[in-house]
Amino acid sequence: MTAIHDNLLTTIEAERAIFRTFYKFFRIADTRESERFSECFTPGALIEYRIMPGPPVVFHGRDEFTAHMSRVPKSQRALVAHVIGQATIEWNGDRPLLTAYATVWHWFSSTDVGRPADWTVIGLVQDEFEQYEGEWLISHRDVRHVAGRVAAGSEPR
Repeated sequence: MTAIHDNLLTTIEAERAIFRTFYKFFRIADTRESERFSECFTPGALIEYRIMPGPPVVFHGRDEFTAHMSRVPKSQRALVAHVIGQATIEWNGDRPLLTAYATVWHWFSSTDVGRPADWTVIGLVQDEFEQYEGEWLISHRDVRHVAGRVAAGSEPR
């Protein structure tokens, strides 16, 4: 048994902190505050998205990811809404792995959320966490497509 698991209270506190970071990421996305994404990742995080059509999109480090996600002015960013479900944390020594499904609605052509989303997708998110400067942050994110449905228009290309 590793040091983190020697004390049940320590494990529970760590898992609560991990969930806070995980959910914070989605709040940042949903409020279009992508300049804050770096708050959720370690500096050298590997971030891999296999959710959109085409080859995987890979970012090496939180600064690269944050810069990419922030390149569009906030007023022109697509509107998204995330719903997270079926989240678990598994420990491999001192390295926790959070696995969850994320349902995401995307409105690309309008911010009118009174109409169906342009695209809805369900992804499987696997985040490895590590402690960095006293915070539990994502050190590796792997997001894979599970299912998707076009509500209006066509899927993104």
